[in-house]
Amino acid sequence: MVLDFGKLNAGTVAIQTDPRKIFTTLRRDPRFKRPHDEQSDVLDAWHERRSAKDLTIKMNTGGGKTVVGLLCLQSSLNENVRPAVYVAPDPFLVKQVLKEAESLGIAATSDETSPEFLAGQSILVVNVHKLFNARSVFGVGERKIPIGCIVIDDAHACLGVVHDQFSIRSKAGSPVYDGLLPLFEEDLRNQSATGLLDVQASDPSIVMTVPFWAWQAKQQQVIELLHANRNSGDLEWSWSLLRDCIPLCTCLFGGGHLEIAPHFVPIDRIPSFSSAQRRIYMTATLADDSILVSHFQADAAQVGRPIRPKGGGDIGDRMILAPQEINPDYTQEAIRDLVAEIAKQRNVVVIVPSWKRTAFWTKVAQQILDKDTIQAGVECLKQKHVGLTVLINKYDGIDLPGKACELLVIDGLPEAYGLGERAEMLMLDGTNRQLIRQVQRIEQGMGRGVRSSDDYCVVLLLGGRLTQRLHQPGAEAMFSSATRAQINLGKSVASQARGKALADLMPILDLCLTQDANWVSADRNAVINAPPVVDGNLDSNQVVLRTAFDAARIKRYDVAAEEAQTAVNATAEPHLKGYLKQQLAEYTNFVDPAKAQELQLSALSMNSRLLRPLAGVTYHRLNAPAAGQATAATTFMTRFLEGNDLIIWINGLLDDLDWGEDGSKMFEAAMKDLGSFLGFGSERPEDKIGKGPDNLWALGGLHYLVIECKSGATKAEKVSKRDTNQLNGSIVWFEEKYDGSCNKVPILVHPKTIFEHAASPNPLIRIVNDAGLQKLRDGIRSYVIALAATSGFKDAQEVERQLRFHKLNAAEIVGLCTVAIGTK
Repeated sequence: MVLDFGKLNAGTVAIQTDPRKIFTTLRRDPRFKRPHDEQSDVLDAWHERRSAKDLTIKMNTGGGKTVVGLLCLQSSLNENVRPAVYVAPDPFLVKQVLKEAESLGIAATSDETSPEFLAGQSILVVNVHKLFNARSVFGVGERKIPIGCIVIDDAHACLGVVHDQFSIRSKAGSPVYDGLLPLFEEDLRNQSATGLLDVQASDPSIVMTVPFWAWQAKQQQVIELLHANRNSGDLEWSWSLLRDCIPLCTCLFGGGHLEIAPHFVPIDRIPSFSSAQRRIYMTATLADDSILVSHFQADAAQVGRPIRPKGGGDIGDRMILAPQEINPDYTQEAIRDLVAEIAKQRNVVVIVPSWKRTAFWTKVAQQILDKDTIQAGVECLKQKHVGLTVLINKYDGIDLPGKACELLVIDGLPEAYGLGERAEMLMLDGTNRQLIRQVQRIEQGMGRGVRSSDDYCVVLLLGGRLTQRLHQPGAEAMFSSATRAQINLGKSVASQARGKALADLMPILDLCLTQDANWVSADRNAVINAPPVVDGNLDSNQVVLRTAFDAARIKRYDVAAEEAQTAVNATAEPHLKGYLKQQLAEYTNFVDPAKAQELQLSALSMNSRLLRPLAGVTYHRLNAPAAGQATAATTFMTRFLEGNDLIIWINGLLDDLDWGEDGSKMFEAAMKDLGSFLGFGSERPEDKIGKGPDNLWALGGLHYLVIECKSGATKAEKVSKRDTNQLNGSIVWFEEKYDGSCNKVPILVHPKTIFEHAASPNPLIRIVNDAGLQKLRDGIRSYVIALAATSGFKDAQEVERQLRFHKLNAAEIVGLCTVAIGTK
């Protein structure tokens, strides 16, 4: 007998929208027994708030976000909110999502022309590039394929892609670059003559911003040039996204590249996305929720209330340690050897910020992976024991579960990616906004090694700058609750191991690597008892400035200026206030150029890294601290509560005070901080006013050091004529600004002491060469260790004694680390 199932189902069948109930009806793989507690928490909360246009779901890595996203989309389809789209950050993850959907019993496709997708009977899974580009199949400026509900998975990874798609990039030698650089050459020269020379020489350390007043004034020439090249490789994937907001873009040059990008993403150029009824952003590590407002024009009120599981128990076991915090005497080479020894038995992954840093690991690495080789290399890690693998600047978008990665090393502070981000990081140096971005990238990296609640991984944080940043006030609070709990547990471990030999660290690491029951219990308790986090982290300034940008796009510059002024008024931090005031000046310039220049001058007085106004900047003579060197040095060190804090800070400074073209600007900044730390007057005139030396130290008694830093000249055979002329020019500048009563010692930081035949060096020049820089670094380290051992940094008399002993006082420091011209 054949049953009539229509009669059996009569009166009982209803279209289900509750995602947990939908789960029970699916013909799923047996491994999907039921949603686990964390998934259930999130699904229930989402279902209750599902009618909101923008919602953020935050789940720890390995918490089952993919299942949650698919169920939310299926629920929306059942409610006739269609079509449904699932966006992953790359093609590899698209395949994973499709596979997960098949196992779950949910219909999914990667074909945007599929009738089932368009009819709302199947979920479309695509990578982020497919949706956001100037030739998007979903339509640019028009809606070709509608979207009812969309999930952006790994939103933190997708954000960078979206920013890049809404940017124009060009290289020296292309019509765009070669056309725009001459157009703004004089404007850049007025900002910094030496900076322009660096741009023209394709110096990789330089970033120069075209002043907004010049950019606005020359819009006709800019647009004509860009339009003429709109079909070129530089513009074909971005032109139609940006063509209507070019006046609101920032143009930057550096390292033989050009970048043009708006302050905020005009995401409505993809109408299918901007008009979607429901937009769901899923992420594990989004420390700054306001970036969803800046990039996706999301509703700040909604994304400021992210959906989270009730507990933090869905994260794997991590032992997070900073070895140089345990014992500052650990050398990086010794730590590398320890890591290499572990790699003989276990898979170890090291994430480095740049190609340059790979050289440190090359002799112990079994594979070094960049963006082109990473997929195959990661698959090897998942299948067998490889040993030590180095990933270059890859902090997100990869999974390293189980044996694929048992020890993860974050080596060094993540570096900024594009010119715009680098420029912004320079302008925001030392602010919380800079710190939160760095913390987010570090947390993304730390999440690579644990991909489920039963996974485990040791995480080592290596490098002076990285350790220094994590000790800044407020840094800890920027991590997710579960990660913060594991970091604090690691600090408790470090406090018990402090001062021990490196060999004693291995048994501690083994507690995690062998999953010792007591350690696992301690980690579980720390995570489960972590205080819950309710609200997101919204930068109210970014929310207001997003409104200002959107007003400026429709030429309501008055409204834009009012909103920007609101952001300025709400900010107390001087560096950030100046940065915001520059944006106020930019909007004001459209209607009142004279007032804009006044605002820019005011902004520059708060933050010397900003654009210099047309009228220039008045230079005020640098003086040595009136209290004397030792007292000034002691006052500087009042920021350190204990000796270990001092050592951590100086390790970060010494990381920057090293040779390498990529870090020359960081070297100059470190020299400025070093001068202040030693109790001298210290500034960067070229950075501050666009003229003068890289660094100027006032030693006291009207004695000065005029310093030019060429830390990037590592490949030079001799000191070039160009570098010589730069220091000679700084000598002339000093003699113009300071009267005859002031004494100067011109100093060139350069690995060579022999000059090119065409160069004409001033005979007074002293050189900090390779040996000299090492003497300076060694002297500083010994000085700090001596002060930290007895808390002598709090006593001006002890500071004076140690300065004199280590020859870091005003009378001896030049003799310590410099040599005369031509010294072999």
